[in-house]
Parts: sequence; structure tokens; C-alpha cells
Amino acid sequence: MAKRKATKAQVKKERSPAKVKKVIKQKGHKSGKLPKGKELHHVKPVAEGGKTTKKNTRVVPKANHKKIHKNRRKKGKI
Repeated sequence: MAKRKATKAQVKKERSPAKVKKVIKQKGHKSGKLPKGKELHHVKPVAEGGKTTKKNTRVVPKANHKKIHKNRRKKGKI
């Protein structure tokens, strides 16, 4: 299956601060900000058509987030 590439406009929309803040609140962080040392990770990358939704995102430690992307690159998924 070929990867679907998102346009710059789609990526910008999905990564908008308002949309990200809304999802972070849905994840249980009432202030709309993540705790120090945490990042929002998209399970299906935005660049491949993934959405910024509660279901497609995970709150992960920064160090783990880097490992996830490093492993994806090695496997040719990014």
C-alpha cells in the first residue's frame, strides 16, 4: 500500500496550536499543556494523512518519542 502524502496546508491544519490544545485537554491535561518532558505523538504521522485526534495521538516521554521516530526511520516507515 502506497503512503499518502499530506499537503502543507493539511499538515499546518493538523498541527495548529488550537487543535493540539483541544486534544491535550481530551487526554486529561486540563490546562491544555503537557507536563514537562512529555510530547504528543501521532500514531499515524500527519505527513501521511494522520489526524490530530484523541485516538491517533499518545502522550509519551521526549526520550521515547525520539526512539520511536528513530526506529521508524530504520524500518523505512518515515
